[in-house]
Amino acid sequence: MSRVAEELEALVGAPVGEITSQTATTPVTPVVVGTEAALHRLDAADAVAFLDFDQELLVPRFRAGEHALALLARAGRLVGGRRGTILVQTRVPDHEVLDAAVHADPGRLTTAELARREALRLPPYTALAEVSGSDAATMVASLPPSVESLGPDGDRWLVRAPDHTILCDALASVTRPRGRVRVVVDPARA
Repeated sequence: MSRVAEELEALVGAPVGEITSQTATTPVTPVVVGTEAALHRLDAADAVAFLDFDQELLVPRFRAGEHALALLARAGRLVGGRRGTILVQTRVPDHEVLDAAVHADPGRLTTAELARREALRLPPYTALAEVSGSDAATMVASLPPSVESLGPDGDRWLVRAPDHTILCDALASVTRPRGRVRVVVDPARA
């Protein structure tokens, strides 16, 4: 982030502040660069630029589209709707998230997203939970056949069931292992 701030400062000839999740105070400078935290710490901006937005659009998580559209909506609130500028750098300019943002119509994303989720058996058509921790393997292995396990990815599994009742009943029926286990139903970053 510091290198981007230095280069931008040289380019615009004005002080450039930085905001990350670790930044304690919001810089009072005409130009600010930052991580996603900047979108939540600033009250207004004349322009917001997303560099390499493909990191948001193409991340392998089923809620990536929702999250990306939420970032663009937050940027829209910062720039005051049609008065400001939002710049998005991407290699996929026809992505449905960008189409939904350009047309101010989240339904354009929702239609495509729901079809994809149904085909892949993802929420809201199924129920999903993340099971992680040093003893997650033990817990996942003892789940009934009505719950499908996806993974592992390190010490993390996703478990899927036809609905929330089946998933929650299955998770509740398992004897908790002695080691560390964390269960998150409907994980935001799955």
